[in-house]
Amino acid sequence: MKNLLLTIVLLISVQISKAQNDTLYVTNSNQYHDYYKAYFKTVTFKIGGGVLLPQGKLQDYFGPSPVLELSLDFPVTKTKSLELALQFVIPDQKQSFLFVRTTDTIQAKASFMFNPMLRFKKNLSQNVNSQLHLSLGVGASVIKTDARNPFYTGDNQDSEKYEVVTAFLMAPALDFVKKFRSNEELTFSLGLNYSPYKIEGALQENIGAISLIPRIRYSF
Repeated sequence: MKNLLLTIVLLISVQISKAQNDTLYVTNSNQYHDYYKAYFKTVTFKIGGGVLLPQGKLQDYFGPSPVLELSLDFPVTKTKSLELALQFVIPDQKQSFLFVRTTDTIQAKASFMFNPMLRFKKNLSQNVNSQLHLSLGVGASVIKTDARNPFYTGDNQDSEKYEVVTAFLMAPALDFVKKFRSNEELTFSLGLNYSPYKIEGALQENIGAISLIPRIRYSF
């Protein structure tokens, strides 16, 4: 997980640096400082919520669940941006799944879900008051279970107290952005999360992979 977050942050830094090098030539540190200050005024913080709606086989294990999302949007060009997003889900689990460990196989339930991702966004159309965005998110879906880790001692900070399932996440989405005065925005989104949770060595049964996430986000 630490390596994933570090990779996302480094990728954002490279993209921001590339955009700056393509658009600005400076001769002293004051100009750098002024540009960075002006640039970060364009970075948008968004907070919002929605509902995770499992599809297909995933409906047998999870019901509709509340979602909280936090994100930072970094402009790259006039029509493209990178968005670092974090989704927090409190899962409504209908039935447990088999979790395979090195010592045994147990029944486990999800107590928490966490989806960090990096979104590549493109502005499809815009006018004075609204925009339409298409995005593709890439990251991970992490399920924290209620099963205790038998090897947890508390001495190793990298060791989790409870068993965790981590799967690859791909998340396309379509956003309608309504703009207001004072840089305020209201975003209506419909996203799809694809995560193959059947992981060799952890979940050997196929519990499904697809969820829809309608959500509303506010930025200021």
